[in-house]
Amino acid sequence: MASESMLDALTGELVASLTAVLPAEWSLRDAEDKAERSLSVVLYYEQGDIVTTINGGPIPVNHIGVEYTLTLAAPEEDPTQGRARVTSELLHLLPVLDLMPLLAWDTATKIRLPTGETCYRLEVVHLSRYANPTPTTEPDTVPDPMPEEA
Repeated sequence: MASESMLDALTGELVASLTAVLPAEWSLRDAEDKAERSLSVVLYYEQGDIVTTINGGPIPVNHIGVEYTLTLAAPEEDPTQGRARVTSELLHLLPVLDLMPLLAWDTATKIRLPTGETCYRLEVVHLSRYANPTPTTEPDTVPDPMPEEA
C-alpha cells in the first residue's frame, strides 16, 4: 500500500511537472484549499484513487498509478465568453499533457460551477516508478517442527 508521504511526493512531482509547462499567467491550485475567485485561468488538481489500469489497460510493472482530477476554469461568468475562453485554453493544455510521458488522460468533461465559471474536468493518471521493497528480515534458517505422528 502506498504511504501518505509517497502520495505527497507523487503529488509534488505532478505539480512540479505542470508548473514547468503551464503558461505563466495561469494559476495552479490544490482543489482542497479554500476556493478563491480568480481573474486568470486556474488549473485545480486533486489527488484521488490509486489505480491499476490506464484507459482500460494495466499500468506498467513496477509503477504506481495515482488518479488526479484536473479542473481547468476560466474566470468569465458570462456563459458564452467562459465557454469560448476555457475551450481555447483547453486546446493549449491537452498537447502539453500528451507530452508528459508519465501522465495519461482519457476524457475532458465540460461543467459549470455554482460560482459561475465554465470548466473542463479531466481524470488523469500519473505514473511513478517504484523500486521493489527489499526484505528487512533475515531468512528463516530454523526448520519447521515436524507434525506429531498419530
